[in-house]
Amino acid sequence: MRFLKNLRYIDILLFVSFLPLFFALPLFMKAFVVLGIYLAYKKKTLLIAILGFAAIFFSFNIFELKNFDVYVRFLVSLLIWAVLMQRTKEENFYLKISPYLFFGFSIVIFQNIYMLIYVIFEIFVFLYFAVKEHSKEPLKTSLKIFIFSLPVVVILFLFFPRVSQKHFLFGFTSNTAISGFSNVINTNTKSIKLLNLPVLELKLPKSYGKLYLRGAVFYKQINGIWVKGFSKDKLISFTKPVTYTLKEYPTLNRVIFGVDLPIQSNYGYRDGNFIFYSKKTIKRPLFVKMTSVLNYELKPLFLPKGALEYDKNYNKNAQKLLKPLLKEKNINERLKKLIEIFKAQKVIYTQNPGKIDGKNIVDELFSKKKGFCIHFASAFAIAAKIVKIPSRVVSGYMVSNNKNGYCKVYEKNAHAWVEVLINDRWKRIDPTDFAYKVTKEVRNEYKIDKFDFYMSYVRFLVEEWVLRYNTLKQKKFFKFLKAHFFEFLALFSFFVVLIFVFAKRIDTKKELLQELYKKLGAKPQNQSVYKFLKQFNDPKLDEINELYNKITFYKSTKSDIKKLKRLIKEYRRN
Repeated sequence: MRFLKNLRYIDILLFVSFLPLFFALPLFMKAFVVLGIYLAYKKKTLLIAILGFAAIFFSFNIFELKNFDVYVRFLVSLLIWAVLMQRTKEENFYLKISPYLFFGFSIVIFQNIYMLIYVIFEIFVFLYFAVKEHSKEPLKTSLKIFIFSLPVVVILFLFFPRVSQKHFLFGFTSNTAISGFSNVINTNTKSIKLLNLPVLELKLPKSYGKLYLRGAVFYKQINGIWVKGFSKDKLISFTKPVTYTLKEYPTLNRVIFGVDLPIQSNYGYRDGNFIFYSKKTIKRPLFVKMTSVLNYELKPLFLPKGALEYDKNYNKNAQKLLKPLLKEKNINERLKKLIEIFKAQKVIYTQNPGKIDGKNIVDELFSKKKGFCIHFASAFAIAAKIVKIPSRVVSGYMVSNNKNGYCKVYEKNAHAWVEVLINDRWKRIDPTDFAYKVTKEVRNEYKIDKFDFYMSYVRFLVEEWVLRYNTLKQKKFFKFLKAHFFEFLALFSFFVVLIFVFAKRIDTKKELLQELYKKLGAKPQNQSVYKFLKQFNDPKLDEINELYNKITFYKSTKSDIKKLKRLIKEYRRN
């Protein structure tokens, strides 16, 4: 580590590697770091030792050290305490290795896309100081090594044997919080305010319109609260299945939200209503490979009584309004007329409808003319039961924002819709589509932060193809490579030639000058090429000088390089 002989270089590396860690420290430790830097400058080792011990004592509880995150921060605090004490002395081995230790801790604590970018910057800074002592142009040399090494790193990464992982429970974990999904639908709720917490991310092969993600199925309403019923469905027919990657954040339950209709998963198990569950509560980001069918026919193997049951003591006005539809024997026509009546009520979709009696949900929605998705779904399901159309309420998430098939689902995307049984097949109906108007606050809830969305998209791709590049993905890549071998070979050859030409072009000027120096003598290190050649007062050298500066600082062509080469050869011969 000879490049760290200068304490100033050590200070720079310490600053760069410690900077992200500073923001993760407790308040007392932050204050100690700021004061400790000043005390280290004043060589107050004893005072640093006392204040550092006090800061660590007040920042950490010994019983909290079993938490890995707290334990790492504790180790970082001990390290910065030791570094500040060592910094009052001369250069030593401990100071030399400290930047690398800080670098390692920062990777452990921070696991987001911003830290990935910063890590690349850190590596370049370390590389720069590694070559600084051995190169007259360390910045250029570092950039060359850094750029030329990237293709090699990529190739080694793609082809090096991977360690197989059956399930993926790792990835970027910062900026996540536990999001909740309720297994209960309560229509007595007078308002709803969902947080902007991420629930899951998924990547489909291409973009689609609205996507519904199943979470729970309810058959019967009791006192305004929907309850589940035991049932089992059978998939009769479907179009081409879609396989995709899903990343679900920690939740308060075990539901794995697959795109409607999920049929297969490499993790968890499926119930009779095609809803997947994890065996344990999801406490950390879960990566799952799922297969769904977007167009399908689903048939009930047996129908619970709750699919047609409703409390006849409530929704009297709705029963009076809808009973005439029973004269229509064709169930499709009956459903069509029910939708027309529902639309005719001109109900507004809002998050703040006020107090609503969930037991009389249909009458309440039709009279107050406002409600949110739970009220729409509940009212339509009860109305369908009144006209003897079996129905059930499904809750989960609905999302339409996507980029190249990538979607990010937030808690605010929670949704409820209805499935009605027509000709022995379940048919999805979203009653919010029948809303007369959607209020501004609802529209705003579905707006997305474009910057956050695109950053999440990049992060998801990095997790998918870098952090979780395993044996299966490598086999998939090799299969793709085999199918496009000649295209890949041509592309690879092009990049090899491009790198060679680029490297050759950078070195050509230096090689030509070295040839010239053999004739003129060595150039003093602190003197520019321009001044060195100008001092000879030679017209031919002046021409070489002007051409060299043009090539170095302005636009140049291949003919300029050839001309410079010819002029130097002629000068050497003469």
